[in-house]
Amino acid sequence: MMIRVFLLSALLLSPSWLLGGKVRAHFVDQNNKPLGNVQSKLVNTQSHQEQSAKANKKGEAEFEKVSSGTYQLHAELKGYLGTKSEALEVSDKEMDVTLILADFEVFKKGEAAGNSAFEQGHYQEALEQYQKLLTMAPTNAVTWSNVARAYAGLKNRDKAREAAQKAAAEDPEQFKTLEKQVMGWVSFDEGRQWLEQKQFEKAVTALMEATEGDPGNAEAFYALALAYGHQRKYPEALKNIDLALKLKPDDKGFLEVKNILENNAKVAQKP
Repeated sequence: MMIRVFLLSALLLSPSWLLGGKVRAHFVDQNNKPLGNVQSKLVNTQSHQEQSAKANKKGEAEFEKVSSGTYQLHAELKGYLGTKSEALEVSDKEMDVTLILADFEVFKKGEAAGNSAFEQGHYQEALEQYQKLLTMAPTNAVTWSNVARAYAGLKNRDKAREAAQKAAAEDPEQFKTLEKQVMGWVSFDEGRQWLEQKQFEKAVTALMEATEGDPGNAEAFYALALAYGHQRKYPEALKNIDLALKLKPDDKGFLEVKNILENNAKVAQKP
């Protein structure tokens, strides 16, 4: 009997970390309306162990006896955009987490509006559309990548870098080179401006960064060829116009500039 009493007392006096914490999840749509029957899982970011739960009709689910650590809450529901939370630091205390699942059609409509504005060069309008989407899905890597591109279009280097880093953090495999690319786009715009102002050395510096960041940008190689050509650095100019033509073999403007550079190079070699 004494042993039983001792074991019971030990259980009652056990520290709370032995029992684990509790995470209460609340699932809502973009209008803050509760969503029932959401399939969710709480995943430890270090061990990758997971605990699953299905939300009740009120959009609530509970995870009990959760060991202390860093977790992410993942959620899916048919007709809604799958999502995940930011990192959650779980301790022996109870915590509440609210996760938004955006209606898929509503989200895609907003994304299309942002993409349309971006393609027309309306970068501020595109940015505002993408930022609205982030309120629905703050960990959506594609949306963060679009925000980065919009900031690049607005020539906001710091914000573009920050958004690109966020996209890469959410999806490293897809966006690991995005920061370098958007920095290349910003540098390309800067290089063209220096070229127009006949600041050819500065143009070369910016345009070299542009081609390193985005090796598929034929216009950047073309602009770099012009910047070198104006400085009578014909070997460098011809090298870059050839790279531009490799990407766009039939571009008449590129071909015309190559002929001019070749002729100028021949003249420059004459005694």
